[in-house]
Amino acid sequence: MTKQDLGDFTKEILLERYEVQQQLGKKAGRRTLLTRDLQTQELVVVKLLTFDDEFQWEDLKLFEREAETLKSISHPAIPRYLDYFELDAPNYKGFALVQSYIPAQSLETQIKAGRSFNEQEVKQLATALLEILKYLHSQQPPVIHRDIKPSNILLTNRSGNNVGDVYLVDFGSVQTIVRTNSTMTVVGSYGYMPPEQFSGKATPASDLYGLGATLIYLVTGQHPADLPQQDLVIQFKEFANITPHFSSWLQKMTQPILSQRMASADKALAALQRQQPRQNNQIHLPINNFDFTLEKPFASQIFFNQTTEFLEIIIPPQGGISKLGVMLIWYFISVIPIYITLIFFGPLLGILSTLLLPLHIFMLFFVVLMGKFGRKRLLINRKYISLSHELFGMRRYTTIPSARKNIIRLQRSITYYNMTPQPYLIIWAGLIKYEIHTSKDKMFSISTLELDWLAQELSDWLGLPIVQE
Repeated sequence: MTKQDLGDFTKEILLERYEVQQQLGKKAGRRTLLTRDLQTQELVVVKLLTFDDEFQWEDLKLFEREAETLKSISHPAIPRYLDYFELDAPNYKGFALVQSYIPAQSLETQIKAGRSFNEQEVKQLATALLEILKYLHSQQPPVIHRDIKPSNILLTNRSGNNVGDVYLVDFGSVQTIVRTNSTMTVVGSYGYMPPEQFSGKATPASDLYGLGATLIYLVTGQHPADLPQQDLVIQFKEFANITPHFSSWLQKMTQPILSQRMASADKALAALQRQQPRQNNQIHLPINNFDFTLEKPFASQIFFNQTTEFLEIIIPPQGGISKLGVMLIWYFISVIPIYITLIFFGPLLGILSTLLLPLHIFMLFFVVLMGKFGRKRLLINRKYISLSHELFGMRRYTTIPSARKNIIRLQRSITYYNMTPQPYLIIWAGLIKYEIHTSKDKMFSISTLELDWLAQELSDWLGLPIVQE
């Protein structure tokens, strides 16, 4: 390079190969240049990191990580890694990353130029970006972009009602996550960055927040940071002319609490695609048509916990002393007379019954403890699903555990108790079923409101529609 102002690279040649055409972007310590590769005659992008007064070692760490990430991945909607080299000239020192050039404008540029997007186009855009995120998050370890926003999304080849080709660029903030609780550098863009990134942490669901905030920008025309908030929840609905279905989906994508957000790109995409009119026997609930998002019912005792790795539902015993009282009365009425009869009219059987009496007393005592201190636990993680009764660390599986990949159906059915219909939920893993009941004759029953709430959460997390039988 010749000695001149770094802000003007026109016709300079880097590494005797890359002829600078124009500067595409500039920020502290970095330049993005459009260049021509003199060997291939193709236009390519060269990103420069300079050792100037604004340089920090953390910048080099992120720059090298971007290069390593692009080199390790391959997707048609992501720039291709081409080269990486060090520049060491008398008047310029730094590093350069060369990647393929995408001749397209960013969403930010197009919006400022007056382009608008209808709901159908925004959903197309959401689908395309979720497919990209599915690819990134499926890498080992997962690749987290951490800076999804309108200026990092490119669009080209728009035609009719087709949004066009979608690209995700600028991996300068990328993070490969090995441990989800590891501490990281705080990066991202205000308004598009979820709360957990402010503490330097990110998960795949963090990218979903950035995507949701970007889509909110498209449907409102306002940056999320400029919209009102309540308890960190973006209040965008009154500014957007979209259906309640899509509005509730966006709200789920941008929940500030990580456990209440869409858990993965897979689940988010499945939930988005379920926003269609009811077909066949698919149940017509808010769960599937997104009329609103069901919340945990007030005063519910159910413990619910979900992350991108697992979902756990813990149901405490219901009915309390009254239900235990009925069980005790039934036991004394039905069992004690049998013992008395055997002792007085069958000496040998009486001896055997006397020996079995401690076992029956233990079983009764166990039932009493279970009814007071036990719990029913449904656990689904990346590997398996299990349903068990637990007491003081002891566990009894009510249904044998099954592989997670076998889960194929989420079904809401009806049974009857004293001629009264009682809904219940079934998770089918092949031919094995895991049930959650509202029936009053069950020790671990729940209310219908709780059942509908849990059904929605399971539907979102598993990416399965709820069917009625």
